[in-house]
Amino acid sequence: MQDIDQDRPSILRRALSGGVLLVIGLIMLAVAWDYPVGRLTQMGPGFIPRIIGLLICALAVAIIMADIMAARLPRDGTMHWRGLAFISAAILIFAALVDRVGLVPSMFLAVAISMFADDEARPLNVLIYASLATLGGWLLFLVALELPIPAFWR
Repeated sequence: MQDIDQDRPSILRRALSGGVLLVIGLIMLAVAWDYPVGRLTQMGPGFIPRIIGLLICALAVAIIMADIMAARLPRDGTMHWRGLAFISAAILIFAALVDRVGLVPSMFLAVAISMFADDEARPLNVLIYASLATLGGWLLFLVALELPIPAFWR
């Protein structure tokens, strides 16, 4: 009988993806370090690269920690086609509709469709979450950042 531990990747191998992501985030921070940052209302050329670099680093640390803590949990190794299909469809629908119908409807549809990637998604939960995420997106992109994206149809 084959030892179960041989089927699982080592902690080092599992944390490697987070490590690569961490290196990318640190490189982005190093490149953007000397650029002026500005303020939230008047962003400099270094504002977005620094924010994205910090978010990538935070995500990388979270991935590394999750992989280290879950090292003893077996993985099924199967491809989750449902999730891939719904998430891809949501991205494509958002990209196709945002210029035509505006941010609010396209974001609502994208969030709602992406939630069906979960086998246990229920329509009421999808409606509530998509509404809250759309409200948050509207507040962030149209109210706080004042991006020139129409909220609804042109």
